[in-house]
Amino acid sequence: MKIQGLLVAALTAASFSVLSDDHMAPETAYGMAYQITATNPAAVVGSMNQFMASPSGQNNPVSVSLVQNISNGDNMATHQINVVYPSLEVMTQLSAANAQSADWMRYMTTLSRSADSVSENMFSMEMAKRNANLSAQAGTVSMLTLMSVSDPGTFMKAFQKLMASSAASDFPGDIYFGRIIGAGENPATHWVNASARNLSDLMSGNEALMQSRDMAAYLRAVSDARAVQSVSIQRTALSFPAADMN
Repeated sequence: MKIQGLLVAALTAASFSVLSDDHMAPETAYGMAYQITATNPAAVVGSMNQFMASPSGQNNPVSVSLVQNISNGDNMATHQINVVYPSLEVMTQLSAANAQSADWMRYMTTLSRSADSVSENMFSMEMAKRNANLSAQAGTVSMLTLMSVSDPGTFMKAFQKLMASSAASDFPGDIYFGRIIGAGENPATHWVNASARNLSDLMSGNEALMQSRDMAAYLRAVSDARAVQSVSIQRTALSFPAADMN
């Protein structure tokens, strides 16, 4: 089961560790990624806009985005719909509410006629380095790296050091990190997503980060602790930030 399009921009509902000058206490958010092959992309966009403008789509504490795959290897999915929840309790509550929603049923009917399902995946979001605060911005381009981690202790120590480094702070965008909870037979256990305003910034920023001493130290530390499974590029087509419930 493919999960290259795990997530890109549905991040505003999340409450997790933000690494900047201060280290905040980590709080985990959870998400679902629904990968699709769009046979009628315009209808997919229209149905999502209609649902998110409906009573069922308004005034809820989740963030939703539609992401287009630019480069994702042999994955047949053209798009993915990402939904991020602030807690597992909210995920359960909204699932029950949608089951009773006529708005939701109309949305799902249109979507089923406009796209073929490829996969469904559950993930957590546990850490972020926000240099540009690009979450919930349509047009954002991201590089998603999926990894299988065999030594979590060694990996986390090295990755946290990298995220706190000057090289990560110089990246012209945001860097997110989390775990893959449910994705079928895919061996990946963790993900890192780097986002920038455009493809040029993403590529130049990634090149500078990869050539840094901080990255070299990280790669040496995790050489036996993790293996990269895939790298893919996506673009955020639509984004609906979570409603402010305060």
